[in-house]
Amino acid sequence: MVKVHPLDGEIDKARATLDDAIKGMDAANAALGGNAKSNGRLDAINFPVEEALVRETIELLGRWKILALSLVKQLDLLTATADLQHRRLFDEKAGIDTSGLLGRRIGQGHAKPASIAADIEAALAASALLDAQFKTVRQVLVRTFRDCEAHLVRVIDRRQHIEVEIEEVQRKADALIPGIFDRRSSISSARDAGSRSELEAEYSRLVADRDDLHEQERALQPGRAALQRLIDIYEELANVLNVQIAAVNAMAGKLAVDIEQRIALLKAVISEAVPPLPAAERPTAVAALIAAFEANVLAGHDLAARKARADDVFTRRLEPHLLAAQAAVVEPSAETEPET
Repeated sequence: MVKVHPLDGEIDKARATLDDAIKGMDAANAALGGNAKSNGRLDAINFPVEEALVRETIELLGRWKILALSLVKQLDLLTATADLQHRRLFDEKAGIDTSGLLGRRIGQGHAKPASIAADIEAALAASALLDAQFKTVRQVLVRTFRDCEAHLVRVIDRRQHIEVEIEEVQRKADALIPGIFDRRSSISSARDAGSRSELEAEYSRLVADRDDLHEQERALQPGRAALQRLIDIYEELANVLNVQIAAVNAMAGKLAVDIEQRIALLKAVISEAVPPLPAAERPTAVAALIAAFEANVLAGHDLAARKARADDVFTRRLEPHLLAAQAAVVEPSAETEPET
């Protein structure tokens, strides 16, 4: 029987957080889609509610990413531990000089092949669950991002249409100004009461027309402001979704290579065990991972190089601060160099 992995609780927590984030993405996307309709009432939009929905969704996605990132790293460390324990079956001094976290964790003890295999299988079970989350969230992220972009295009088009209307109204109002000034100056110089009365009537009509145009502009401004506020809210969501897609790709890419590493290590432990290990009862998800590995003629090929590349993408995308710290150590600033 496969042992229960201590990460199972964290995986369940990540799954629950992801479920809430997906609900938030669906709700936000539906709200934006309704607002993007050409006949949608802009004065009926509850901006505090929509802003809170988007903010909470972004926070949930960030929380899930932190949990998933931690799980990928912990599983990688567990695999490295199992690999070192496997090497110690043949070289009892392997890893003894390691001064890092891995060496301190393992110390100088030795594990039996059955225990190592059980640890790897437990890690594979956790990997299968995490891999399923990556597949689910990537599909939702890509779909929501595309829908959000499409809705935003319609909102932007609607705002631009209102801006054109405002500019046209302003142009008409500006065109009346010379006539208003002309009639006003002509009234005082009119020679008779009839001419003055006619000029005053024209002046009043032009002013009324200008005021009516200004009123039309004031009526259009709230709609324009509402649409711009929608754009600001949901552009932030679209940007976050795009960043999350890249993060999921990096985590999923690393996990896929790490799964290959775990399966290859498991096969090595099983094949080298003396006496042979009894056949393990595996969960369906783990059996599926191993079957896919065995069916892929390229599985395990150039594994070390591919893992190095996946780790590099993972670090650059999700932990750039580590690269900066490493660069600072490798390339000290000129101020710290000794004088000659």
